[in-house]
Amino acid sequence: MREHHIPCVVIDNHMGSTVKLGESLAPSANAVFRKLSLEEILTSEVHSLYVGNNVVWGDSSLRQRYFLNEPYGDGRHLNRTLFEKQLQDIAIERGVIILENYRLTSITQQENKMIVSCCHSDNTTRTITADFIADCSGRASIVAKKMGIKKQIIDNLASYHFIAEQSEESLKGMTFIESVEDGWWYVAPLADNKVIVNFMSDSDLHSNNATSLYDWLFSKIATTQHLKNYLPAIKSLTTEVGIKTATTSLLDKPGGKQWIAVGDALCTYDPLTSFGITNALVSGHNAANAIAGFLNGNTDSLSEYITSQMALFNKSVALLQNQYQSEQRWTKHLFWERRHL
Repeated sequence: MREHHIPCVVIDNHMGSTVKLGESLAPSANAVFRKLSLEEILTSEVHSLYVGNNVVWGDSSLRQRYFLNEPYGDGRHLNRTLFEKQLQDIAIERGVIILENYRLTSITQQENKMIVSCCHSDNTTRTITADFIADCSGRASIVAKKMGIKKQIIDNLASYHFIAEQSEESLKGMTFIESVEDGWWYVAPLADNKVIVNFMSDSDLHSNNATSLYDWLFSKIATTQHLKNYLPAIKSLTTEVGIKTATTSLLDKPGGKQWIAVGDALCTYDPLTSFGITNALVSGHNAANAIAGFLNGNTDSLSEYITSQMALFNKSVALLQNQYQSEQRWTKHLFWERRHL
């Protein structure tokens, strides 16, 4: 938005420290970072190289797939907390005003203006008169909810996860993916020699609570063919365990006269696609161009943006179906049966 010389204010109710699934940045994101003049983030030493994937999918063989032949080079394993701080600092440097620890309370349309009210955690209130609103609130889709827009939930995918310290660096810049009877595992390195371990499955297939989750996850790891060998002796080093939604979803209506949804607020992707962070950046860039066009009198710019986002979403769903179809070992299990329709 600032490249278009449009002043903007971000209402940020981010409280930090929550686990996010997008800890790895695929190589295809490199081009997006260059387009947004964010290369300094990629060269920062706070993030480590992501050189490929260990994959067990379709049969019991463990395969290494390196990015050596990728046109975009290697990816990055992100220090997610510092990554978001870097993005925020750059936004401030470029003139964006960020209202930290404010939450959106109401939106009212008056003639051709949007009146936005928000409240700080200390109960201080502010009112902003805007020409346009971009909903960048992630899966919460806060603006869309205020507008009464519903969301289509395509599946029940959830992440059952924990973070643990490694006794030794076992992944060596790689992620690990292994399909199993009722889902698939995804493991990625984090900063400070830690790993995040996710068991991806449908939430309605399991009845776990926080107290039993810890033991349940480790009992399931013990039944894997390969993952158990990558995570030796970490059970006592687990620092965090939880459940987080990872559904694929799409807003019924992703925009209106003076607002549009962006990134995860518009649609969310199965983590298997690796679309999450990359799409959020691409969607933000395209949305900024669409908003600038709208404010300069291009009445088609918003509908063109929404059409392009829908096309990308439909393409990702088709690719995802192909990926799930390539695993045929457990076609009678409900998790895979749902994805082979």
